[in-house]
Amino acid sequence: MARRRLSEAIRWQIIRMHATGASFKAIGRQLGYHYTVISRLVRKHRQTGAVKDRPQSGRPRVTSEREDRALLRIIRREPFSTSTVLKRAWLPNRHLSTRTVRNRLKAAGMAARRVIKRPRLTDDHKRRRLAWCLARQRWNLRTWRRIHWSDESRFLLHVTDGRLKVWRHRNTAYTPRNIRQTVPFGGGSVMVWGCISHDCKLDLVTIRGNLTGDQYMRHVLEPVVVTHFDNHPLATRPVYMDDNARPHRSRAVVDYLQNNAVTTLPWPAMSPDLNPLEHVWDILGRRIQALQPPVQTLRELEAALHREWLQVTREQIRRLTGGMRRRVDAVIRARGGFTRY
Repeated sequence: MARRRLSEAIRWQIIRMHATGASFKAIGRQLGYHYTVISRLVRKHRQTGAVKDRPQSGRPRVTSEREDRALLRIIRREPFSTSTVLKRAWLPNRHLSTRTVRNRLKAAGMAARRVIKRPRLTDDHKRRRLAWCLARQRWNLRTWRRIHWSDESRFLLHVTDGRLKVWRHRNTAYTPRNIRQTVPFGGGSVMVWGCISHDCKLDLVTIRGNLTGDQYMRHVLEPVVVTHFDNHPLATRPVYMDDNARPHRSRAVVDYLQNNAVTTLPWPAMSPDLNPLEHVWDILGRRIQALQPPVQTLRELEAALHREWLQVTREQIRRLTGGMRRRVDAVIRARGGFTRY
């Protein structure tokens, strides 16, 4: 049976009762403790003048500070290693538990956290990203607001989050309420095209099937982009941005844009962090997942995307497009590498 721990108030009460002449056994019977507990407390008070427990050494550490520093050097070289792998690489000839590894990392201020995923950047990608940003480092809002940012995004009907966890008791993993049901390939998906600028938001377009250059011209450029750009005088005509996807760079698409006087913005590959529209897709995705009841069919998903697109406000878009100088500066500071955007 676990011993009852004496609170500080009870300890001082015992000291006062003993000072009035009560015996150890009388105090123990009244408070419900063995008389030896009372005697040890009174003896400690006589020796130290205090009633709190003395500091205890605890279990001896099985590793030294030097060995702990060696573990930190390993984790800096291999930050994706599991505690089991680290245990074998750290002190292979010592009997250590993975709990010891995690405790040492926790004491050093480290914890297993969510991994940030970004497109793979080669040295050439970094050079091109850096050159692109240096050439536009001094652009002001008046210049950035002319840019019309476009992109496509695919939304799954049933999103499966690999980081999802469940609160449950041991040996209940296969209880039906603890199982997250999934369907192959997310149950299907809907691809949409969108375009924003500092001053406007164009209509959302649903892409049927895989996007091709011909489909891009017939369903996106001709009815939406060119029509919108024709409403502007040539002197203040916007600049169109699209990424380097193959349908965007086909010869027919390039010729079509040139024939319709649509100026395009050169774009460095692997640079979604420079496109503010990526954050709008994130807003749409979160809103779709938060719908109650959730969408059940692809038709419902498509309708929900168009509905939520209309709900994105100009203020939200302007907060994104108005921060282009910060994005550019972040890429320059990273020398073309990854940023937090």
